[in-house]
Amino acid sequence: MDFNEYADLAEIGYESREPVKPEDEFFHSVYIAGQSRKNHTGVTERAGELQIRGVEYNREEVNMIITHVKPVLLNEKSTPNGMKTECFSYKNGNPPWKGTCGLICGVTSAERASHDFCKNCKAQIIVSGIYCDDNGTPILDKSKPIFLFIRGKGMKYAGVSDYLSKLYKMDLEPVFQPVTEKSKAFEKSVVNNKRFVTKITVGEAPSNFGMKTIFVFNEGADINNNSLKDVLNITKKTKEKFDEKMDWSKRMSCSSAPKDEQKEPEQKEQQKSNDQTKQNDPSQGSFLSFNDIDLD
Repeated sequence: MDFNEYADLAEIGYESREPVKPEDEFFHSVYIAGQSRKNHTGVTERAGELQIRGVEYNREEVNMIITHVKPVLLNEKSTPNGMKTECFSYKNGNPPWKGTCGLICGVTSAERASHDFCKNCKAQIIVSGIYCDDNGTPILDKSKPIFLFIRGKGMKYAGVSDYLSKLYKMDLEPVFQPVTEKSKAFEKSVVNNKRFVTKITVGEAPSNFGMKTIFVFNEGADINNNSLKDVLNITKKTKEKFDEKMDWSKRMSCSSAPKDEQKEPEQKEQQKSNDQTKQNDPSQGSFLSFNDIDLD
């Protein structure tokens, strides 16, 4: 038989997927423990401290060099079994963006709030980076860098957004030659956030329900231009993995939007995004020297 005669039947088959262990993930979620509890390794995660799922636990400070930054939109609702994703947009390209339900996304929160289905849709910022010490020395696992990510959402959104905005507004010495208006705009949005070690700690902010823990971001050591080029190359090389992990629209659908308002809804079955990450025995590398790093 000729395989090509039946290749179009692929979408009516069944594929079994094994859950990925936290230790085997490529990107590792950084989060603040809400309450003290034992995790899957038997370690008690202490409330109010930073955790790197599958890597290290109970940290007062986590350092990374930012690689990818991605704003997304997420519409969730509360159910007896927890939060349920209603719609998701990866905000590809310029607006208008479309969610997994086929609806056109409002650009501002006011626009989304004016639509009954979209009123619960919230902006989030996903920030990933290379795990390092406070001097920018990568923490390696068998010559491979460890990639972290943080999801800035809810009370934790503003701190992440404000930090990235501060870096964007900095007038730094250009690294690209010749300098053009286009290169300067690119540096501000893509490169500025990679020119420092990003230091992450835990803070508090008031809410309608009392004080809540938040991420606090501050810039640390400078990254020199040679190392910056390495970081940009790694960012480019890992972009596909980042999109695969963070773009939920590739593996989910939604049927909760009003039928008469749906436009070209996705047909793939919804799957949960696995935020779990990998445990490593970190060893120190030389200051941002990626000559011995294996990304494959």
